[in-house]
Amino acid sequence: MKNKILLLLLFISVSINAQISSLSNLASGELEMFSAIYELDGSIYGYFTIYKLEEISEKEERYEYVLLDKNLNKAANGEFTDIKYKKFRSKYYYPEKIGDNLIISKMYFLDAGATVFMPSPEEFSFVSHRTLEIKTNKVSTPFYYKNNEIVIGSRAEKKIKKTVKKEKNIDFPLVYNDGFFMFERVKGSSSNLKKMKSLKAFGLDKKLKWEYLYNLNSEKINYNFELLDDQRIIFRTFNKTTKVDKIHSLDAKTGKPIFIYEIENKKSEYSHSYTIESTKDKIYIVGKMSPYKSYAGYDFDNALGFFRIELDNKGNEVSKKYFKWIDAVNHIKIKKNGKLDKGYKLASRQYFVFEDGSMSILAEKVKKIKTKDFVVLNFDKNFKLSTIKTLEKEKDRYSSDYLFSQKIEDGKGVVFYYKYFTNKKAKGKLLLMGIPLSVKMNARDWTLGIVTIINGEMNKEEIPMHSEEHSIIPYVAKEGYILLREYNKDSDYDQIRLEKLNY
Repeated sequence: MKNKILLLLLFISVSINAQISSLSNLASGELEMFSAIYELDGSIYGYFTIYKLEEISEKEERYEYVLLDKNLNKAANGEFTDIKYKKFRSKYYYPEKIGDNLIISKMYFLDAGATVFMPSPEEFSFVSHRTLEIKTNKVSTPFYYKNNEIVIGSRAEKKIKKTVKKEKNIDFPLVYNDGFFMFERVKGSSSNLKKMKSLKAFGLDKKLKWEYLYNLNSEKINYNFELLDDQRIIFRTFNKTTKVDKIHSLDAKTGKPIFIYEIENKKSEYSHSYTIESTKDKIYIVGKMSPYKSYAGYDFDNALGFFRIELDNKGNEVSKKYFKWIDAVNHIKIKKNGKLDKGYKLASRQYFVFEDGSMSILAEKVKKIKTKDFVVLNFDKNFKLSTIKTLEKEKDRYSSDYLFSQKIEDGKGVVFYYKYFTNKKAKGKLLLMGIPLSVKMNARDWTLGIVTIINGEMNKEEIPMHSEEHSIIPYVAKEGYILLREYNKDSDYDQIRLEKLNY
């Protein structure tokens, strides 16, 4: 189950004793991608990098990859040659891990300078994939998804613009225990959702393993994966005509349905916004609700509170409970409409469900573009509010201060991270998970917050961060550690290190 993601006083190890690797020295080319690699259970396997070495010709370019394990030891290293399409640029996406294999995906998109009239950003986009077998260090021939089948090889360069314009979907692989799905997203609009009829699972041999039909009548349906593990696949379908919202649970090996649970329809009292979490023997649908609106769905401005639906692994409803804002008045000053002091409201950032069925909801005070304190609502296993903790921080703008989280202590606890900027004069660019955001921020001096919740006990530490010349980016790491990447814009200094945390 996949989750999401800087150094001073909290770290037990100082840099001299930390596990360190230099990305600038791992390979000689230009760094194209650095990404964490997750196991299917959400734990960290390691880190993957791709470097662009050289252009072999007008039609080919060479790349080098380096795979590091969670201790920053080199696990695999090699080179491959890829096709280059005229007037197209490319970007690698985060790899997916299946057993001892990685799926590496690369999106191509039309160069903005390639045409006078810029088309829709996705109109000419397409994706190519490869697999890397870690044990043998072998990279496969490229493959792509077209007309519900996997095609081995690269798309022909001739008339590539016309070819990909006809393709209405963009595909991304999502892995399960011993294979992968091609998760399709319609380019630009939802006008072709009728063509989404089934879920197809492929093996590493690129052959179809099973197919689950969920849209036999070719209706307009949105779908989204909610949870993948070694036993089951849970995904959501929303029928845009009937307004029926369903959860489908499938056996990961056979594709046979375990259960289908209907969350919402036109007769529902509430519209729901939710995520799905699980423990060893339960499935939890958790989120927020607002008065039901068939045409608009969940409405943040009119949110009424939180809810939790508890199912057993066969889909039987164990409990269904709603928690309204008014139920929290003994713990926090909040109005019936969810408003706090000075007009702030609570925006949920993450839901943490623990093995005993208790849970914590991480929310953040928001008002238009402003964000303020974090609020953690702790519930017992019966979804009864036990405590509310406020984590004070400075007011920020433009984005949430929440970074990422990971489960610890065998599912009995969680650690989450946040940041906020403290130097209002320095200028820089905000980076999250290594991705630069378009809004310019004051990024030289900032504070890293680290919060643990273990067996209901919460602890917070804040560490001031400062860098005159380098950007510092946090990444998720093995339990008990955080990975920090520090680099400059010229790429002559690019270092990653694991720092041990004190919890």
